[in-house]
Amino acid sequence: MFFWNSSIKVSDSGVLKGYTDYHCHLLPGVDDGVQKHTMTIDLLNLMMQHGVGEVYFTPHVMEDMPNTPESLGKVYDEVKQMIAQEPCREMTIHLAAENMLDNYFDIARAKQLPLPDNHLLVETSYFTPPYNMEGRLQEIMASGIYPMLAHPCRYQYMGEKDYERLREMRIHFQLNLPAVSGLYGTEVQKKSFWLLDHHYYSITGTDTHSLKQYQAFLDTKLPRKRVKQIEELLGS
Repeated sequence: MFFWNSSIKVSDSGVLKGYTDYHCHLLPGVDDGVQKHTMTIDLLNLMMQHGVGEVYFTPHVMEDMPNTPESLGKVYDEVKQMIAQEPCREMTIHLAAENMLDNYFDIARAKQLPLPDNHLLVETSYFTPPYNMEGRLQEIMASGIYPMLAHPCRYQYMGEKDYERLREMRIHFQLNLPAVSGLYGTEVQKKSFWLLDHHYYSITGTDTHSLKQYQAFLDTKLPRKRVKQIEELLGS
């Protein structure tokens, strides 16, 4: 019983060994994430030291950050050239995007930067849903790509019935690992536990925006029960 209720430091838990991070903001200077190319390299090297093998850069695409596949691709190519002489060259990196469901959202543009298996990472405001949210999600699916809702446990307007309704619509959910370790607070953590218990998550990421944030995540603790659930999710 003691073992079941105890916790373990993220950096010691083993969940990052061979890990694929499907959500992070490491593409420099394009959003509210990493701002310098050198910091991108430092973060990738640190991730690799902890066992991460594959990373998807998912910069924001929204009204306040009107990135395009072309502009993001240019920066991504610069990063690829820089890491060629770094230890992190052994990692596999990809370019995707995190798309806000706002007035800037465009399906044709968004589909140029998908996640694997024809999924599209989407998000909303933390506080209020976008107008006609279900209709917009259905429109995405009708276009032939599957919405992957980023960090659902962080949306304050969502509760259990909302998650159930979205699952009925066949919307997939992405887990932010720092939510499970309590980095976003106890309420978000409780929601992440509920979603884990109901097997609602499909993929995971760290949503890393800075070296400081990633180090803080490594230093937090995961309940051992949740480590087991995360391992099952990663192995599915």
